[in-house]
Amino acid sequence: MQPEPDHELPASAGSTRGEPDPLLVMYSMPGHLIRRAKQKTTLAFAPITRRFNLTPIQYVVLKTISIRPGVDQAELGDIVGLDTSTTGQVAARLEQRSLIVRRPDGRRQRVEASAEGLALLEQLGPMLEDIQDEVVQPLTAKERQQLLRLLSKMLGVATLYYQPKPRGRRRAPRDPDAAG
Repeated sequence: MQPEPDHELPASAGSTRGEPDPLLVMYSMPGHLIRRAKQKTTLAFAPITRRFNLTPIQYVVLKTISIRPGVDQAELGDIVGLDTSTTGQVAARLEQRSLIVRRPDGRRQRVEASAEGLALLEQLGPMLEDIQDEVVQPLTAKERQQLLRLLSKMLGVATLYYQPKPRGRRRAPRDPDAAG
């Protein structure tokens, strides 16, 4: 089922029935737009990737570890949205580069940023702020906040712009025949 657009889409050049242009329909699909937005972000990040030999996923893992020193590797995967295997692979690469330290804690694996990892993050900070601004450059400040709120809501993650409603116990349906 196609959502109703806020405005009429132009008819296809070859359409005689006033149907929307199939290309505009494709460009109106959320998955397509999200994929294109990710491409834009990846391209903006590419110069840093080349310069510091750090992928966007490695950066977010390293940044998360710096924010939560000693985080359990499984919890780290939950925070950044990676499965356990991928989290382990990323952590292993960061450990090989001496950017993090992993230490066993019973059945868990705790991770911390090394001094080298923290120094790298310090160096990257201003550059990444510029990239974030570049990615959303066409948007007004209000639109940027709205975009972040909507993306956060879509992903169900708490941010400065969105707080998911707590999932409490469901109340039992009220019995209409009960006195009260």
